[in-house]
Amino acid sequence: MDPVPQTSARLVINIDGARQVISLDSTPFTIGRGADRDLSLPYPQVSREHACIERDPDGYVLRDTGSRHGTFVNGLQIDKTRLRSQDSINLGLSHVVLLFEDAEESTVLTLIGQISQTGSRFDSQSDLEKLSLFLKAAQSLNTYGAINDVLRTMVEYAIRITAAERGFVFLGESADSFRLECAQDQYGNAILGQPTISFSIVRKAATSQLDFILSDVTEEMGRQHESLVLHAIRSVVAIPLRGQNSGRLLGLLYLDSHSGSHDFTHTGNDILHAIASQAATLVENLRMIEVERESALLRKELEIAASIQRQIIPQTLPEFPYARLRARTIPCTGVGGDFYDVIPVPNGFVAIVADVCGKGVPAALLASMVQGMFHAQVNIQNRANLSLVDAVQSVNTFVCSRVANEKYLTLAVLRYTHSENGEAHIELVNGGHVSPLIVRVDGRIETITDGDLPVGLLDFAHFHSISISLGIGDRIILLSDGINEAENVDGIQFGLPQVEHHVMQSDPVAALFSALDRFCQGARALDDQTVLSIDRTA
Repeated sequence: MDPVPQTSARLVINIDGARQVISLDSTPFTIGRGADRDLSLPYPQVSREHACIERDPDGYVLRDTGSRHGTFVNGLQIDKTRLRSQDSINLGLSHVVLLFEDAEESTVLTLIGQISQTGSRFDSQSDLEKLSLFLKAAQSLNTYGAINDVLRTMVEYAIRITAAERGFVFLGESADSFRLECAQDQYGNAILGQPTISFSIVRKAATSQLDFILSDVTEEMGRQHESLVLHAIRSVVAIPLRGQNSGRLLGLLYLDSHSGSHDFTHTGNDILHAIASQAATLVENLRMIEVERESALLRKELEIAASIQRQIIPQTLPEFPYARLRARTIPCTGVGGDFYDVIPVPNGFVAIVADVCGKGVPAALLASMVQGMFHAQVNIQNRANLSLVDAVQSVNTFVCSRVANEKYLTLAVLRYTHSENGEAHIELVNGGHVSPLIVRVDGRIETITDGDLPVGLLDFAHFHSISISLGIGDRIILLSDGINEAENVDGIQFGLPQVEHHVMQSDPVAALFSALDRFCQGARALDDQTVLSIDRTA
């Protein structure tokens, strides 16, 4: 058989229907918006230093290098993952699609099919080369059935190399936790049922620090291991499979023979060492795949959670003839602790921006609960006589009783009332939140500094409301601290002066997030970011 060609992998890029192919001739291969990247993509959704492809002995690895909007493989956000041929890579929110193709992987997998279909016998050295090839190919496979196929092939070639009659693979971290993963005879037939082997030798090998235990059964040995005599085993080799770096036990390869003519105790130690090393590499790869699967499942669950959260937070805001509303929230992870909402009430609406301390799933769960409570409070109370103070007080009592000393939140909630005589009045409660801003029609900016303690911090906290008048053309801005405290690559904060400058634009929400993108230069956001603006139009 010809050797596996060392063909480089490549990226196939689809941008707005145009196709481009780039070979990964050298690594690390950097990707980003910066002109110094190996692949420069001049799109605002792509960070300056977005991602990097590296190569190790097992193949190619994609790593996110602190991008603002994330790196996705086959739809799942990743920090670091091993690439498989035909993986689809998306960078942030851009429409750029990178298709990863590994010609070497494809060639090796083709060779697996060719070798598996042949029934020819090879000499030991040739078989060892084939075994190495199969184990290398196993590192490219990512389905459980395929891994089992490679395990069976590994056992087949180990049997051929040693002239054993049977082969068994156990996985586990100790003899007590071993589970039989593969068992077959010299003809490739699966061995079913409870294996008739010497478990005492299995245990001895698992607890030994030796690379393998090789025995030709003698009368004395038969007295020490009665199972050898009971099952008429004449020769046996047990090879512990240990992590190449950690040295931790991963499993065990067991080979034996019943026939005296199949004495394989004279198999060269170098061959057995090679089998032990290569088989351990395979098992380590199997574990890595299991971990990747668990990570992929978690990422999928987070993706579902993020989708649910996006549906809970209104993407389309209610429209009113007297006010125009705009809002946006971006979590710094898949799900976030920030939220905004707008709830219509008679002659107006209730608007809220909240920020649960912390990030990720715990913060998102509490944020969803608080958002639901506000809806319930608004609906249960007589809407015409809605008390924002009572609503906030109820949320404070609930949070303190359920997650005391663990979680709290800050919020700014207001009721906008448009009276029959055409006046606009705002009642505002601030529970430890970023001070709201009022942009007057003449360009003046007022900061509403009055406020109370964060919600859920102390069960005896009390809250009060303040009254604000809003003229036609005036604007009020509610935002979370993820906006003004956002940092660029040098650790410099965006700051309130920058916020005040951009909230005067015609679309303050779009202006703020656009300015943040330019300022942060691809630096990963450290907190969720939320803005809600209300313009009085009549």
